Amino acid sequence: MKARVTAYAGAQLRDYLLGRAPLIVVLTGLAAWGYAAWSGLTVQSFDSSAGVAARGELERAFHVSLAAFAFLAAALAVHGLVARHRRGGYDRVVFSRPIDPARFYAQGFALAGLGGVLIGTAVADVYGVAVHAVSVAGVAAYVALAWLSIGGLAFLLSILTRFHVALLVLLLGADFALDRYASALQSAGTRAHAIEVAQYLLPPGHVVASLSGSFARGFAFDPRVLIWPVSFGAACLVAALVLLRKRPFGS
Repeated sequence: MKARVTAYAGAQLRDYLLGRAPLIVVLTGLAAWGYAAWSGLTVQSFDSSAGVAARGELERAFHVSLAAFAFLAAALAVHGLVARHRRGGYDRVVFSRPIDPARFYAQGFALAGLGGVLIGTAVADVYGVAVHAVSVAGVAAYVALAWLSIGGLAFLLSILTRFHVALLVLLLGADFALDRYASALQSAGTRAHAIEVAQYLLPPGHVVASLSGSFARGFAFDPRVLIWPVSFGAACLVAALVLLRKRPFGS
């Protein structure tokens, strides 16, 4: 008799909230602290009477912190799933019962995405009340977008190799570096079609990162900009699910 995958949902969500979620929060806090130190953000900036300039600094800091959280939540959504199970042989135990691997890991990945959205919206709600207003719905949508596009790639890489974290960092680094180079060429009045094509072969990390402020302000952007990151993430998820059905487990 086939085991019910949903019976494992509670354990998967608990593992995320007790394991990955605290790590994501700590790393995001360190990223926010690093940005504050680099940009010269002080405690006085949180004073409501500090003026428009201080408010602008806080908004930028929140946008950077939101992007950091979304990227970390997306990358760590797959931590402890496919690659770790295969490396440690846990898949032999999990799938000793008739469970569909694709459904099992997709459920774990989806619950991690849900956990990231819940944490992000909770923090945004508190921040909006204590500091300045932000779009909670926009924050939730932004975390979900990063989960789909960046997390989808991480999910696919975790099925292909145990070095998925290093490979994900390398691909994102290449994307950001290429984007900076393309921006420099445009500023100089030069357009390189080869660079533009190469950007579509890399993950749309720079696109997702650039949208954090627009989402936090309440979806203040052209929806067409979402076509690439959404399509990229969906393609990665489809490829991941196909591979999970094709690659043998416990062998």
